[in-house]
Amino acid sequence: MQSSGRYEICSRNEKESLLDYLEEKFGIPRDIFKDYTFLKKGKNIWIFSGNLEALSEVRRIEIIGIKALSPTKSGLKPTTTFVQIFGKFAKKNVVELKDENELIEFASGGIVKRKFNAEPGYVIVKYGDDILGCGLYSHTGLISQIPRGRRVEEKWFKEQ
Repeated sequence: MQSSGRYEICSRNEKESLLDYLEEKFGIPRDIFKDYTFLKKGKNIWIFSGNLEALSEVRRIEIIGIKALSPTKSGLKPTTTFVQIFGKFAKKNVVELKDENELIEFASGGIVKRKFNAEPGYVIVKYGDDILGCGLYSHTGLISQIPRGRRVEEKWFKEQ
């Protein structure tokens, strides 16, 4: 791995492994990422589309690209931002919420308790044409993975 500040550029093998995961789990074609570099910062994976040569000219980099994946007990978890950008290319493990009640439950950080046509684990959640983010699907239902700071409050949808 080459080092760039606190980031490390993923090796060819690491990138191939990430592309395998994204293709096998979500059906996202590998070529979508041909112009992107995968980076590691701590245990997290970041994705960057800029000029790699420019990185060597910067002494200290706080943030570059977007955080894409984080390791968890349930596997690699795609971030909300990553899913909102690349989720439109997914062909597998995409679940669609059926009504506004499910939308509110999911967007407020709750659990949508019904069966979906998806494998257990992380899934991409959409409502209509909108990609909302990542959910964790299990026998319990669809558990929202929307970060606390991005969740909505149910009262926002109630008539005053």
